[in-house]
Amino acid sequence: MTSRTRRWGRRLAVALLATVLVLTGSFYVLGGLEFSGQIRADALAVRPATTGHDLTEVRADRRRIVLDETAQSHDELASDGVFGITWTGGYGRLHGPASTAPGERVDRDFRLLRGRLPDPGASVGWSRNAFPDPRTALGRPVRAMAYDGDLGAMPAWFAPGRTDTWAVLVHGKGESRTEMLRLMRATTAAGLPTLAITYRNDVGAPRDPSGRYQYGRTEWRDLAAAVDHATAHGARRVVLVGTSMGGAVVASYLRHVEDHTRIAGLVLDAPMLDLGAVVSYAASRRALPVLGHVPASLAWTAKRFATLRYGVDWGALDYVDDTRWLDRPTLVFHGTDDGTVPVALSRRLAAAHPDLVTLREVPGAGHVASWNADPAAYERRVRGFLARL
Repeated sequence: MTSRTRRWGRRLAVALLATVLVLTGSFYVLGGLEFSGQIRADALAVRPATTGHDLTEVRADRRRIVLDETAQSHDELASDGVFGITWTGGYGRLHGPASTAPGERVDRDFRLLRGRLPDPGASVGWSRNAFPDPRTALGRPVRAMAYDGDLGAMPAWFAPGRTDTWAVLVHGKGESRTEMLRLMRATTAAGLPTLAITYRNDVGAPRDPSGRYQYGRTEWRDLAAAVDHATAHGARRVVLVGTSMGGAVVASYLRHVEDHTRIAGLVLDAPMLDLGAVVSYAASRRALPVLGHVPASLAWTAKRFATLRYGVDWGALDYVDDTRWLDRPTLVFHGTDDGTVPVALSRRLAAAHPDLVTLREVPGAGHVASWNADPAAYERRVRGFLARL
């Protein structure tokens, strides 16, 4: 090989390397921008959760219902868990053993809770909430009221009790107080006056000045106002209860409020204690052509773009890196099949405070679905924890 040939070979290699670097850089820039926009849409944008009507009712009576999975697969639909089902003009509950019917159909035990039976072929929606309203969940109504937050009036539900320890319940992102009815059954059965709150960006509540969900950075102030309301109306101690992003709101409250003497304990369900980890987890589960899934390096790049574009402070939204805020007995539920918040976050919290945290991992349960897997056992554990407090 001549020296001229070698020089041309080196030049070609350099040119190829430069091309690869340019293409790689373009991939990460364009991909990072694209996925940072997805972070805004999926995590930051204020969008109330909805029950998509993606199932078709095939046949129903007051004891059984057959459903056809028309749009997407619900793994939990075929489980033995307890779930809600809604349609135009009614609400029901799925319970008991599930069995498969021919095709993509699931045959479930069924109970009509409100309204009339769905017509054959009606579109129906599936929900983990399992109850349409407080009276159905608790056997009695609650009092609709409002407490004063720094942005204005915050709607809430209040159920009276017989103790001077109150429970304050904080729902997850995009959800409503209805999500907390499952936990409210346990707190009211234990005799605790119970306040199921709203916070900024909820339907009927003031908007956050940023126009986005803040995962506790600002919402903690609304929880603080609720705790102040409880203590002003007879509560000597308060149990904080949070699901999903509500867990982040609880953690942020404890991080910001120095005096925790009023707080008796915590109950958390699938707490979203590190938004950055949740985003990376979602990216790792997202399928991509050729690559198979979103590379961790691309998820990292997208998060950096989200900081530049939307001001996301990932460190401020990580409540498990520094857990000094946790200094009270805590009961945590987390499903092992949670596809939204990795169970590893709850394991880290329990490992950091083995003397304070009792972690109940529920095999096969999805996101905030530990109650649904076994309602009686879940409520018994919550009541037992509250009794020990």
